[in-house]
Amino acid sequence: MNGIKKLVISKNAAIKRTGDHRSISFSLNSFIIFSERTYPSKIMKRDQQSIIKRHENIMKLLNEQHEVKVDKLAEVFDISLMTARRDLQLLESKGLLIRYHGGARLNSSYVSNEDLKVQKARDAISNYASTLIEDGDSIFINGSMTAAGILEYLKARNVSVVTNNAFAPGYSKLETIQIQLTGGLLRDHIMVGDYCVRNLLDTYRKKAFLGCSGISPAGEILCGIPAELGINETMISHAKEYFILADSSKLGKTESMGSFTLQNPGTIITDTGADPAIINRLRENGMTVVTIDPQTSQPGKLESEQESVEK
Repeated sequence: MNGIKKLVISKNAAIKRTGDHRSISFSLNSFIIFSERTYPSKIMKRDQQSIIKRHENIMKLLNEQHEVKVDKLAEVFDISLMTARRDLQLLESKGLLIRYHGGARLNSSYVSNEDLKVQKARDAISNYASTLIEDGDSIFINGSMTAAGILEYLKARNVSVVTNNAFAPGYSKLETIQIQLTGGLLRDHIMVGDYCVRNLLDTYRKKAFLGCSGISPAGEILCGIPAELGINETMISHAKEYFILADSSKLGKTESMGSFTLQNPGTIITDTGADPAIINRLRENGMTVVTIDPQTSQPGKLESEQESVEK
């Protein structure tokens, strides 16, 4: 497959079906990928449910990359070029994208200005977080797309990554990045379950970068997938320092499938559109908060502070 330089799986590796999910069993140290830019997603069946899921994942890629190529979709989802074209044709009929020869781009008229603003903030957060990684670092990345997006901007060399994010190898542009997948039960693109946690219990990294579904006013980290709670907590406790990536739209949320409280102070990276009251409360709780300007991907003042200065 284009982009994969080396793939090693132990003889004891096994893949088996469990209900509607696929359980992947292999040693953490036996599954190592050196990649450029390819999304490892050969998990689709050709029934109606899997087609719907494939279309959802195509839209995820479009939201992240803003355009996709037919041949890349065929490679990513292990489908024929004809099927890939048919998928794009159907999504275009719903007004979700605009096709062109050899690919498609996101229909900007379908996406609201607010959605575009949020995505720009997330890209800026990923970009800034990548600058916190140095040559030779070892890091954790969880199932968050914002966290995985760090690899797209990463310039540091010889970085070792442990992640439960099946999309992570596709973000990597550098051949010197070593990516180890935890294994576990796949839920969408996120690996969860006891097997995943057991592998992480034997692993320690210098830094952990985690996205989340929200941060409550009290400072609780919210997770959309309860099964990832233990995984996130293990990554944080097994790293010398950790960073929580959350754009301003996620601050102040209270509804979630699960949450956990940070026991040790760390760093939260958000954007300049954040509510200053929530920022102050997080800092009072001992957290370091960095606000990133979406225009520059560098630390900047909160928009509310800029407005007060202008007045």
